[in-house]
This record gives sequence, structure tokens and C-alpha cells, in this order.
Amino acid sequence: MPRSERLPRYGSHLSVAGGLHLAVEQAKELGLRSLQVFTRNQRQWNAPPLRKDEITAFAAARKSAGLDAPSAVVSHNSYLINLASPDTAQRRTSIASQRAELERCEALDIQACVLHPGAHLGTPRKPREPNRLGEPPTPDERKGLARITASIQTLLRETRGARVQICLETTTGAGTNLGFDFAHLGHIIGSVQEPDRVGICIDTCHIVAAGYDMSTAQRAADVLGHFDATVGLQHVRVVHVNDSAGPLASRLDRHAHIGQGCCGDACFRSILTHPALANVPMILETPKDGERAGSTKGEPWDIINIAALERIRRRGARRVARILFVMACFVVGLGDVGCASRPKVEGSPVGSQASATRGEPSPAEQQQLQGGSRAVADGRLDEALAQFQAILQTNPKLPEAFIGIGDVRFAQGRYTEAEPNYRHAATLDPEDFNAQFGLGRSLQMLGRNAEAITAYHRALVVDSQSAEANGNMATAYLSLGDAAVAMQFGERAVALDPKSGAAHVNLGVAYERLGRPADAITQYQAAAELIPVTPQLLINLVNASVADGRFEEAIATAKTLTRLSERPESFERLGWAFFRAGRYDESGAAYRQAVTLDPTYWPAWNGIGVNALNAWIRSDKRDSDAGNDARRAFRSSLQANPDQPKIVKLFTTYGL
Repeated sequence: MPRSERLPRYGSHLSVAGGLHLAVEQAKELGLRSLQVFTRNQRQWNAPPLRKDEITAFAAARKSAGLDAPSAVVSHNSYLINLASPDTAQRRTSIASQRAELERCEALDIQACVLHPGAHLGTPRKPREPNRLGEPPTPDERKGLARITASIQTLLRETRGARVQICLETTTGAGTNLGFDFAHLGHIIGSVQEPDRVGICIDTCHIVAAGYDMSTAQRAADVLGHFDATVGLQHVRVVHVNDSAGPLASRLDRHAHIGQGCCGDACFRSILTHPALANVPMILETPKDGERAGSTKGEPWDIINIAALERIRRRGARRVARILFVMACFVVGLGDVGCASRPKVEGSPVGSQASATRGEPSPAEQQQLQGGSRAVADGRLDEALAQFQAILQTNPKLPEAFIGIGDVRFAQGRYTEAEPNYRHAATLDPEDFNAQFGLGRSLQMLGRNAEAITAYHRALVVDSQSAEANGNMATAYLSLGDAAVAMQFGERAVALDPKSGAAHVNLGVAYERLGRPADAITQYQAAAELIPVTPQLLINLVNASVADGRFEEAIATAKTLTRLSERPESFERLGWAFFRAGRYDESGAAYRQAVTLDPTYWPAWNGIGVNALNAWIRSDKRDSDAGNDARRAFRSSLQANPDQPKIVKLFTTYGL
């Protein structure tokens, strides 16, 4: 069959209600060659982690439906995501949500994730004349594009090794949405450091509503030519074939059934017959319900719309085939170079060649590996190290042996030596979970949290159900001050392992930093039932209880803390809880107990000073003893820690 007559990869966006695999089964019933799904609720930020049985059922359904090629299924991400937002917190949350979706796609073997570029939320510009886009962006648009580029660069950096591509969708340009101008997309792809990991999704409805006139064959060809020159058709991974309910340049994002909108046959024909798009999924996002005059009762709309597309395509297929034949002859006449097939380029940050060079253990080496692992578990570290090193003498490219050495060094607390061994194992086999997880763990112990996060992401690509990896991700993000992302990984860790006290603590810290003290208390209390209660856990409970206004609970917890650990920190927290409850005499006594234990513990001196200052102010500054007590306490605090601008300001403000 000539290439131009090959049936396009028609597909549709189908519901995953009841399970992801059911969408695949529906696609099979409809005879589709591609499929788009939401892998999660697109109108919520959080999603439960994928279960192994979901992943297995999805893969089995794809194989049965003939949709097991990685490019046959497409994901569409949440509409909440806005990588262009000027609000830092919202942008971080959007990045985290997009990262989570990329991880889900990796687990499901989906290689294209469609994403709306984002809205800059500044001043919208007036609609432009049809086909007169490409004008210089406004200052707000430039800032928005810069934020999108930076956000995508962060995602690419933190998901190194992933195969899934972020596919930016063309938009109508409604409001302050970016991506309606091809130049926006070209700018983003041209600015990221790994452009091969960013693709494009063309939506026919959107480009017409944005102002690109494709109403005739020549105009449609001009638009695609402009796209190729500005962005590059080679970057297109998905096409949404939707008719537009809104007219040209209307900026209205409303899809219509094929032939019932304003796109026109030439628009669809140019897309369906373009050789650069021959293997790209053609996904329908048209309405699923309603009636159509003259249609067979009960016939699915997807079948009706595909039939309409196929009629449009076939009317222009023969003409295109003749043009392509003449072009091919012309190229051959110039030389065979134009017809030569290009070598397939494969690569990843770690390198496909590196993974191909890994060694495989012999039966004897496998036994040695098992013996070494048992020795590590039993604490016989020197013996284990000798076994792993002996294996590498005969098989120097065995990742498991390097992981074993890393485990030994980690158990010895020699993290600087553990890290390169894990890293070498990850280079030999990028898909080895233990190598990536061990690398992340050692980097985290060395305080290199940003690098640790990258390693953990690679580990989660291999096993997204690892509660420990998700928990460590939460810890790393908390160390970097990103509580919003930490919360997402913390919630996943708790869902995967509800009996992990550490996971509950991590999630509690994230909630507390995000201003959700009641939720934090719930997590801390759950942790206290699962692990031995530590002073730090009780301090966390005191802090969260005070933040939630539960002062008596905070006092009771702080008293328990002082019994568990008679440290100055414990009495300082008790003094703080008393102070917040308005019990100033008891607060002062607790603070004084803290400085009795450690005269240089400046937070407690500050507590004494604030109590005395409070009493001095309540007396209309007539209680000179209270004023003197405040002055002495603050001076003692500054002697222990001179770098306290707030205390210095108190001296200045109250003339102390």
C-alpha cells in the first residue's frame, strides 16, 4: 500500500472511569489505532499512586488491543497546571504535578504527555488578524514564556532518564494563555537544553480559533509551512483533530464534530495527508453524546467523526500521492542522498551504550552476591566488602557488585565512598532501582539534596511504588524548603506504607510548613503510635498544637517532653507553650529552668526577656524591675548570639 494511502492513526480521548484498562478495551471495541487518557483526575492536584495491578492490567489491555507501541497511547495532564504563573507557590505546585504525571507515564509506558503551556496572568492582548501572528511578544508574554522554559528545564533536569516527552499543546490564546502563536512554542523548544524531550501537540480547533486561516489548500499549506519554519514539524508527537465551534480568530476553545465547525476540509486534509505527520496519533476530542441527523441510532460519535475525516482525507490523497511521487523522482535525480534512511539516534543522560555494557553474573557470582548481601545484613561488613571486590576482579562491569560495595560503605557511614560506587552501578544499568536509590540516599547524607532528588526520580521511574524512595523524596524536598512538593511525595509514601512512622513524620512537617497544623497533628500522632516517641517528635507536636490554638494540649505535650528529655530545648518549648496560653508566671519559670541547664541557650533568654518586657508594658512601664529583667535577659541572649536583628530592634524600640 502506498504511504499516502496508509490509514492514519485515528484515536480518541476516552474515559478511564472504572480503571485505565477499560479505556483501552473501549478503544479496541471502536477499532482505534491510538488513544488519549487522563491517568488521574484532571481537576484535582493530588492523585493516589498507581497500583501494580493497575499497571499490569493496563499493559495487558494495550497488548490485546494492539496499542502496546509506546507512542500509541497519549496522556493529557491536569488543566490546573500553570507553568507560566507569576505566583511562585502555584508554579512550584504545577511543576510537582507535572513531574508526578511524567512519573505515571513512565510507569505506564506512555511516551507523550500533552500539556497546556500556561497563562501569564498579566495583561491580555487584543486578538490579532488571521495569519498575522508572530509579532513580538508583550512584556508579560516574555515573562510568562521565560517561566515556562525555566519550569520545563527543571522538569527535564529532575526526570533525567525518562522517555516520556512533554508535549506542549497549541492554544486559542483566550485570556492570557500562551501557545496560540507558533513563535511561543518555537521559543520554548529553542530555549530548553534538551529539546528532544519536548514535543508539540497541534490542535486543529485551537490553531484556527487562534487566527491561523486553513480554509483553502494553499492557506493550509502556508500555515503548516510557517509552523515547520518556526517550530519544526519533526517535533509534533500528537494531533488533536477537532472542528472549531468558534470562527477564525475567535479565541473560543470549543470543539465541534468534524464538518460541523469552522476549520474546513482543507485544514483536516492538510494535516491527514502531510508526510511528516503520517505516524502521529490523530486524537479526537469531540463531544461523545448528543444526536446527529441522519446517523445510525446508537452509532458512536467517534466512529462518525473518523468516517468524516477519512472521507476528507481520501478526496485529497491521490493528488498528494502524485505530488509526492514527482518530488521523490526529483530528489532521486539529484542523488540518492535525499532518499537515504537516517540512522536512529538513541540516547539518555546515562547513555544507552553504558547500559549495554553491563555484565551479567554467572551462577557462581550470583551465589557470591547473595553471600555478600547476607554478610551486610549480619553486619559482617569487611567480609562482604571482600566478596564484592573479588567478584569485580573477574566481572568488572557487574552493577550488583558495585551496589554491594556501596551498601557496605553506607553502613560504615562512609558516604563519600558509597556515592561513586552507586553512581557507577547506575551508569552500567540505569534501570537498576537499588543503584539509583542507593545513589540518592548517599547524596542525601552528604547534603546534596538536589542531586539526590534526581537520583530518586530515576529510582521511582523503575519502581514508583517504593514507599521508602517516596519518603526520602519528601525529606529531600523539605531540606530544600519546598514543602508543597514534599507533601505530595509524603502523601504517596504514607499511602504506600501506612505503618511507616517516618513517612507520617515527613508528611506532618510538610503540612505544618504549609499552614495546616491540624493535619500535621494527625500525622504526628499516627507516628507516635508506630515508632518510639523521640524529643523531636514531641517538639513537632508542641509546635503544631500551638499553631492550631490548642494551647493546653501543647502544654501537656511539652511537660511530657521535659520528662523524656531534660534538655534546655525541652523547657524552652514548655515556656513558649505557657506563654501562648497566657500563663506568664509558669512560662518564665520554664524559661529559667532552661538557662539553668545551659546559660548560653539564647532562645530561652529571649523567652525570659519577652515575659519581662510584657510585664513592663502592662504596668505602663512603671515596673522598673520588669524592665531591668528584660534588659538583662536580652543582653544575655545577644552575648550568646549577636546575630539577632529582632532583639536589637526591641532594644531600639523600647529604649532598653
